Amino acid sequence: MTTGFEDLQTANMMLKQVKLAKDAGYLEDIAVVVYGRGVQLFDNIGARPQPAAQLIRDAQAAGVHFYVCNNALGQLGIPAARLDPKPDQVVPFGIVKLSELVSDGYQVIRY
Repeated sequence: MTTGFEDLQTANMMLKQVKLAKDAGYLEDIAVVVYGRGVQLFDNIGARPQPAAQLIRDAQAAGVHFYVCNNALGQLGIPAARLDPKPDQVVPFGIVKLSELVSDGYQVIRY
């Protein structure tokens, strides 16, 4: 997920869809790699609309895994300690995590 505040409708739709996909039971695992401006949705300070945080929590409760890019956090001045909800993992580079998931057999749906 690279979409942040510039298109909250798309970001919120993706968060709702990953939860629905996990709830449906057809997919064994769902991982969301968050990088670029998408990391703003995990920042608990600033302009983040509250529904985004709740949608992330709902998806996590359903079993969706979130990986947040530390490089993007640094570029946007967001310390990892400020992330809420907490992702499953803060990874050095989102693209590397995405590549690892693809090599493990995951399919990519880009938002």
